[in-house]
Amino acid sequence: MQSEHTFKQYDTELESVRAKVLQMGGLVEEQISNAIEALSTSNMQLADAVIERDHEVNGLEIAVDEACSHIIARRQPAAGDLRMIMMVVKTITDLERIGDEATKIARVVKRIHESDRMYTPRFNEIKRMSEQVQEMLRLSLDAFARLDTTRTVDVARQDMQVDDDFRAVIRQLITFML
Repeated sequence: MQSEHTFKQYDTELESVRAKVLQMGGLVEEQISNAIEALSTSNMQLADAVIERDHEVNGLEIAVDEACSHIIARRQPAAGDLRMIMMVVKTITDLERIGDEATKIARVVKRIHESDRMYTPRFNEIKRMSEQVQEMLRLSLDAFARLDTTRTVDVARQDMQVDDDFRAVIRQLITFML
């Protein structure tokens, strides 16, 4: 009886961690979308909202990291559970970094607007790449929610394409500046 209660509590802790990761992922998706929208429309309120909500992403990272540490210390997970906890720790680090990048975009929007230099030379390419990245994030979070490792291969393939597109845009911008 005690063992069954402990297992249910352990499963509840693991599920709580997974739910917080998905909550964090949803917030990061929103941050990216809002940052790109602010960039393309010069919406300062949206840029401010992205910057202000960055602390929520950071707070979720800390909360999930602490929950994972507690699970490891108290439950000493093995095999699949340990791999999942380690995957969660890596995932929240990446999600937090993505949130930071969205915040950087929002700050750039504010700087561009404040200096009155709103020239938009490559918004179409930026918008297209941001849509690809958002789709990759959506697929990744969906794969995480379903524990589906096969979809991660598709995301990795898309990542290579986005990297190639990014390098092409940089080359075009360098040529434009010359």
